[in-house]
Amino acid sequence: MMTPLARLGCLCLAVLLGLWLGGPAAAQGFEPADPMDRYQAEVKRAKLGPALGVDQRTVDLLLQIDQKYRVQKERAKREAMLAFQQLQQVLSKPNPTDQEVQVILERMMRTREETLALQQRQFQEEMSLLTPVQQARYLMFLMSLRRQVATEARELKTAPKAAKPVTPPRELPVMRPNP
Repeated sequence: MMTPLARLGCLCLAVLLGLWLGGPAAAQGFEPADPMDRYQAEVKRAKLGPALGVDQRTVDLLLQIDQKYRVQKERAKREAMLAFQQLQQVLSKPNPTDQEVQVILERMMRTREETLALQQRQFQEEMSLLTPVQQARYLMFLMSLRRQVATEARELKTAPKAAKPVTPPRELPVMRPNP
């Protein structure tokens, strides 16, 4: 049996991983605010058809399905982050009660189940448009895209920051001792 702390750690990891993997991708005519989402949208529009061997109509349908689930997934993501913040606040107390923690954990689990159900419904709708070979190519495409986005995000984080202009040292008054 897992300890409550181990259970909490696994739950938090599952929620955050699920949110990242199930992150939104853009659909035709929709410009997400996040640069990474915009990047994913551009890549999907440009490369999805040739990668799957489907026409632009099918690509548009796949992107419309993605957009349809975007709002719901974003809501679930916000709820999960809010619950995680509340959990952090409760755990920062000297003696959090089991009841407080349990209520938040249950809410986190429900949110995770809702997120998984959304992902499953979206996946089923997308797969209904594709042949088994196209489905496999689509999965490989999505995995490659996520890996590419993660790599580029890592590179952006480790890129050197723009150099700040060097400010000249302040002049300090010099006081000479009287002999």
